Amino acid sequence: MKAEIIAVGSELLLGEIANTNAQYLSEWLATCGIDVHYHTVVGDNRDRMVEVVTRAQERAELIVITGGLGPTEDDLTKEVVAELLGRTLHVDQPAYDRIEAFLKTRGRTMTENEKKQALVIDQADVLTNQAGLAPGMSVHTADHQYILLPGVPREMKRIIADHFDHLLGKETIKSRTLRFFGIGESALNDRLAELIRTARNPSVAPYAELAEVRLRLTAKALDEQVALDMLDALEQQVLAEVGSHFYGYGETSLPEVVLNRCREAGLTLSAAESLTGGAFASGLTDIQGASDVFRGSAVVYADNAKVNVLGVPQTLLDEQTAVSRDVAVAMAEGARKLYQTDLAIALTGEAGPTSNSGRTVGTVYCALAQTSGTQVLELTYPAFDRGMIRLRSVKDAYFMLLQNISPTDEMGKR
Repeated sequence: MKAEIIAVGSELLLGEIANTNAQYLSEWLATCGIDVHYHTVVGDNRDRMVEVVTRAQERAELIVITGGLGPTEDDLTKEVVAELLGRTLHVDQPAYDRIEAFLKTRGRTMTENEKKQALVIDQADVLTNQAGLAPGMSVHTADHQYILLPGVPREMKRIIADHFDHLLGKETIKSRTLRFFGIGESALNDRLAELIRTARNPSVAPYAELAEVRLRLTAKALDEQVALDMLDALEQQVLAEVGSHFYGYGETSLPEVVLNRCREAGLTLSAAESLTGGAFASGLTDIQGASDVFRGSAVVYADNAKVNVLGVPQTLLDEQTAVSRDVAVAMAEGARKLYQTDLAIALTGEAGPTSNSGRTVGTVYCALAQTSGTQVLELTYPAFDRGMIRLRSVKDAYFMLLQNISPTDEMGKR
């Protein structure tokens, strides 16, 4: 099914507000396995709205319209759609009663403009709006489905959440998000090219994020368990190809999975940060309950801090500079001793824009100290972006930890 999203509102064209609804709706429809082919924005003008909806009818089966359901004269969405479908409008009594009750709490009586919000298109499925006054609508014809939603984001999202199960038909739609690190979007697409190209139901769609990639798997079936079984089978195909880069499901994050893995394994963690200036620790402590696992981080940006806080030998710094494999090892082992933890990560490197050590900008050493010994990961990043070098270093450190802690079932599908 092809879909088009139409956002109504002159304020969108004037740049007074951002069209965040379109992004949300595209994400929602993607989870339902529906391809959005067009985004359109149109002002509060009857003729232009007729033109836009007529064009959408020619190129999409599902037309989702946000905005223009309010009480003012320039709220024209339901009138335009009704006109194009040859239908009339009538008062929806539950919506009318809801508006009337709300106005009574404000000591007001209903005006004709406010009554307008209770008008719905004949034969529409009315979508109760628990976050506002104007209801949404779902209208079916032989060739199209029209979903009309308020333009206020919280009202639109609430209607979708409340009516999700039947808004797009009787089929059960299940989706699952898999998260990957250490592989770029193009590389992941190359390795899964045939699967992405041929999979229809269930389908698979990639999305790039900062230094990460996620895949959304979507299955539709009349029975929920059948849909879940379809997702399981597709997931196994995906992981057979790129499973070494997989780290979690849903809206989880690398630091969240690190903490969960350590917690389940009964391991404590500390860090020593030069290059990243506390960013590794910050990512962990943003998560509630991090103190169960994380004991602390020594931010040792200057060489004398490395010596005084972590006991890194001055001779080592003089001979090899702070950006070296052996200094990373000494930092990690110093942090592990300082905080008395099972694991300790150390990060040192050149983020640029110029080099202080003589090493190439983008050179990073990440060391992991644990009971069995200390290992070092040498990384090289493009030198054009200081912030990205630091971000990638932190995420690589998290992923290094995950590769050294056996996974359990705690990640569970979400």
